Amino acid sequence: MTRTPQRLRCLTLLLCCVVAMLSAACGVEQPERPADTFAFALGSDPETFDPGSMSGSVEGDVAYQLFEGLLAPAADDGPPEPGVAERFDLSADGRTYTFHLRPNARWSNGDPLTAADFDYAWRRVLKHKVAADYINLFRLVRGAAAYEADPTNEALLGLRVDGPSTFIVELAQPVAYFPELVSFYPMFPVHRGSVEKWGEQEAFKPERIVSNGAYKMEAYLRRLRIDAALNPHYWGRADVTMKRISMLIVEDEAARVNAFDDGRLDWVNQLPSNQILSLRTRDTFRRTEMLGTYFLRFNVTKPPFNDPRVRHALSLAVDRELLCRCTLSDLYKPATGMVPSLPGYPASDAVRYDPAEARRLLAAAGFPGGKGFPTVTYLYNTSENHKIVAEGLQDIWKSELGIEVQLVNQEWKVYLDALERLDFDIARGGWIGDYVDPNTFLDLWRTGDENNHTGWSNAGFDGLIDKAAQTPDPAARLAVLRDAEAILLRELPVMPIYNYAEFHLLQGDVEGWKPNLRDVHLARHIRKRPQAGAGH
Repeated sequence: MTRTPQRLRCLTLLLCCVVAMLSAACGVEQPERPADTFAFALGSDPETFDPGSMSGSVEGDVAYQLFEGLLAPAADDGPPEPGVAERFDLSADGRTYTFHLRPNARWSNGDPLTAADFDYAWRRVLKHKVAADYINLFRLVRGAAAYEADPTNEALLGLRVDGPSTFIVELAQPVAYFPELVSFYPMFPVHRGSVEKWGEQEAFKPERIVSNGAYKMEAYLRRLRIDAALNPHYWGRADVTMKRISMLIVEDEAARVNAFDDGRLDWVNQLPSNQILSLRTRDTFRRTEMLGTYFLRFNVTKPPFNDPRVRHALSLAVDRELLCRCTLSDLYKPATGMVPSLPGYPASDAVRYDPAEARRLLAAAGFPGGKGFPTVTYLYNTSENHKIVAEGLQDIWKSELGIEVQLVNQEWKVYLDALERLDFDIARGGWIGDYVDPNTFLDLWRTGDENNHTGWSNAGFDGLIDKAAQTPDPAARLAVLRDAEAILLRELPVMPIYNYAEFHLLQGDVEGWKPNLRDVHLARHIRKRPQAGAGH
């Protein structure tokens, strides 16, 4: 069948990009930017400032500046660096971590930060005091399941506090990537006094939040900006050059580029796809690989997506090479599996393009040539990039399969609520790995996982994820995870589209910003050198 709409989209995009390149100014004089302030953009308002209940990248971008874990992300892809803990010891069997906290660690209100604060923060998640999407990370601790069932028995859980500066964590089995996990925002501490005084929700209101990172909240203007200032009690404050952070809330990606050109932003990521061909010619442009996969969710509890043949038909109909080359300016790599290629774990080749097989499967499911197929909806959150992908897939499914898909755009919080309630047919999704290991892309599809949002459940898959966690040999463990991914791609509750890359604009005077797979950039690592002028 013809794919004329997709070809037209490709030619139109190329023409727009050529025009943009020809019309781009070769230099724009910018106003002088504050030498002690680092300004970057957020794609939306954060849903919460509570690290324990976060799961979104926007929330994480803020949390990494305001809070700090036992360990902290390195500026590059190196191992986590000391954070609140200046060092840790690991037992010979790989199950017990003893973290030694800095004696000068403080909260932003001046209160001492102690091992008891981490113990309290982790237990509140397992006590279900907050809705924690990442609760499975805490279930790695010995006795977590028993403690969840009976949180009144504090001794059930493998957490111990030995004085103010020693926090001991006993795991159920060795977890090779555990140091990375404790540098991840769900495992950050929270200020117990604030939570007990104000309650779980009120304690994290902008005007009340007490944090422990390099910066503290100064002001929050909804849909406009978040301002933070250097935490005067932060243990490493003497080495922090950026005394202030300005986080502008800019949903529109083109508007972020304008804000960068106007000198209001030092760093921008998530650039508009239809401008990248022109933006990539700038000296300020950066492209980095990311540990992430862009995918679609199917609601497998609703017909026709309760039939795996339908899910496979929609996947097989998509020429991801063409989609990435034309619709996405050849800036991303087509996904052939859920897990991107990692050291020791090459990407699967299960995801492929076969339109004839797609049409055969759709007919076998009772919809020959798309006849009788209900009009279904495709949900995506506000973003020009997501819109472009959605429109491209809409064209492909119409031309290849003869089915109609209606596009539904929702703001971030409304979109998240719809996912939680399974109030969708097809929904755009994306996952940025929390640590460099296949498990971070597979564990979330376990039965009942707070990030699943598909209605899919498979006991064989669950068993393999559990088996991998108990397999000490690294190569054998990866082989088990490969078998789990094979089940996921055979059932296909999710449809991988492409592997993420990240595109940035970075002002020429910014130093200390380094590419990394997790795309985490701490303002405390940033410096600015004196520079006469800035721009393209």
